[in-house]
Parts: sequence; structure tokens; C-alpha cells
Amino acid sequence: MGVNKRLNRLVQDTIFTRDLYLQEYSPVDDSTIPLPNPILDRFCSKILPEIGHQIETLYLKGTSIEPVLHATNYPNLNNLGLCDIHFKQAMSLFVDENPLIHIFKNQVSSLKINFNNKNNSCPMVGISSVIFQKILTIYTNLRCLKCNPSSPFGDALYLYPANGIAICPTLLELHVSVTDMKQCLHILDGRFDQLRILYVTFDSVSPEFFNIEDNVEKGYSQCHIYSYPYKLKVYNNITNNFPGGLFTCVTQVSLYDERPFEHDFFLRIAQSFPFMKELTIKNQKAQNKKQFIKSNSDDQILSIIEYPNLTRLDLTNTHDDYIELFLFDRKMSLPNNLHLCVDYQSLERVTYYFTRYITRNHCAKLAGVYFYPLNQIDENIKNYFPHTCICRAVDFV
Repeated sequence: MGVNKRLNRLVQDTIFTRDLYLQEYSPVDDSTIPLPNPILDRFCSKILPEIGHQIETLYLKGTSIEPVLHATNYPNLNNLGLCDIHFKQAMSLFVDENPLIHIFKNQVSSLKINFNNKNNSCPMVGISSVIFQKILTIYTNLRCLKCNPSSPFGDALYLYPANGIAICPTLLELHVSVTDMKQCLHILDGRFDQLRILYVTFDSVSPEFFNIEDNVEKGYSQCHIYSYPYKLKVYNNITNNFPGGLFTCVTQVSLYDERPFEHDFFLRIAQSFPFMKELTIKNQKAQNKKQFIKSNSDDQILSIIEYPNLTRLDLTNTHDDYIELFLFDRKMSLPNNLHLCVDYQSLERVTYYFTRYITRNHCAKLAGVYFYPLNQIDENIKNYFPHTCICRAVDFV
């Protein structure tokens, strides 16, 4: 190619030419910028025409987008990233008259596009939505689309109802920023009937949410939106609002709330996570319905909660009521190989200083109990946990 010998060797190696990221790193602000014109001109005139047939992935930025795309043919290109692209530039690219349309039409299966409107060169509202619709129309083989996935509110998409009509039947994965939750629901109205993975960012929350008074004590909140079927092994920070369901892949669960967990909640957890092995509970609120249960002469009015696969239980940050719940054999059925991490003082109170009969059965069958400090262990404790390994809390890992 006559540029220089070292570069000649690199560009002829498919390891380097298969995936090209034509951007320059800027150490000033830890960002990327378009290639300088001299380097860009050399790539477009000398290098790309020689290696265009080898390129499968191409990431371009700003002013280098069109020169690179026009430099040569890319018969094997299937992954395309267009970063920092201006709206007018994007509008001209995604029209039927553009000579590059053959690349977009059938080849590209994965597209990432991030818009740049820092100079407010054209109105933001609605422009990104128009481009989004054009992309879905032009890319007939699109499998993955990342369209302004984390844009500011003004650049977010606004989607109209599609009345169940599939407008991109090939799309499997979508990353997008929308104006509000209603727009998120429009995505799921049937227009993407093969969609499997959805990542959504939205900044606008309905005003009704701002007026909810639920005695929140902490200065933060959480929102969980999960796909179904749920394939992850971990499900964290479940609250009383948990609707239930069946999660057969989950083995590790944590529960957290500022309102008490009642008996029926733990039943719902048992039904939803039949293969749960690890459970962590964080709740400092006493149970409201505990006194009602005590006032009944028949404790069996409540179903016994069963966690047959549970091997690790962390109750170090819970109210005594939850320790009592798990140690009462009339309320809970536990396996023989369970390791329990618990606060020592709480355990003393619940077991009446290791003399209480109704908690003795479960304590005797524990494989391990973890608390701090260990220098308080005496014969009463050892007799109360006759077959249990007594360890430090720091060893509960």
C-alpha cells in the first residue's frame, strides 16, 4: 500500500481489520474525538479500499462518518456504530436516495447511534423519533438497535401507538431512551413482536408518584423491572410489593423493607423461589400480626413455611420477630444443613438465654451458627446447639 511497512503489516492482518474503531482518544477529558483530517484522508484513500472486504464492525464518530462510509464497499459489514452524529447528518443518511442504502438495507444486523445536538442546530423534539422510524424501515435485517440509549430528556423518543402492527419483525434487542413510562409501554404493544431484550431510560415520572405518602424513612427508593422468564440466579431487595411468580433459576434472594414482613409474605417467597439456597433479610420493623397469632389457641391456622433447599440464612440486620419466625418449628420448616448468621444479643432474647423449648429443635439441627463475639460461649450455648459448628460472623462468607 506504500504508507509504511508497519502499518502495511497491521492492515493486512484480519485480527486488526475485522473490527475498526476509527476514533482518537483524548486524555484531556477521557473521551474520544473524530480522527484528524490528515489521518482520516489517508485511511479513506489508501487503507480502507484495501481492507473494506475484511471489515465486520465499524465504529465512527462525528465528521468522519460519511467520508469513511463513502470510501469503499463493505460487503461483510454487520455491526455499525455512529457516535456523535448530528440530526441533519442522520436525516441525510437514512433516506432511500442515499447511495449507502445498500449497506443499511440487508447487511447491518447491529446498529448503535448516538445523536449530537449540543449546538441546537435543529429542534430536538420529535427529530430523534423520525430518525428512529426511518432506521426501522430501512434496516430489514436489524437484530440489535441502540438508539440514543442514555440521552437527555430532550433527545428522548416519542412513540405513537402502533395498534399491534409489527414494524420491525427481526429486532431482538433494543436499547432506547423514551420520554416517560407510557412510551415504554408503547414499545411493548406488539410493534416489536420478536423483542427479547429491552433496556429503557426515561426521565419523566407521572406527577401522581410525587404525592405518595408512605412513611418512607430512607432518602432513596428503588424500581425493579424484570423480563420474564427471569434467568438470573440472584433477586435482590424484594419488598412487600413483590407480586409473586415462579423463578426457578433464582438461588440467592435478599429481602428489604421499611414495613414489616408478615407470615403470608414469607409463604409467597417460598412459592416463588422453590430452589432458593441463600436468603438475607433486612427489616427492623416488628410484625403487626404477631399478637393476633399469639391470641389464637390454635397456632396451626397458619400454614408452615418451607424452604427445603435453604443452606444459608443471614438475619444479622433484622428485628427479633424474624429470628423467632425461623426458629419456631410450628411456623417454619428448615433443612438440616442450614448455616445461620445472627446477632448474638438477638439470639439470646429469642431463645430466652438458650433455655426456650420451642426454638430448641431448629437450633439443634443447624449445621452452623455465626455470631460475634465468641468469648461469650458457655456450656448452655453448647448444649443448645449440640451438633452445630459455632463460628465467628466474619467467617460467614
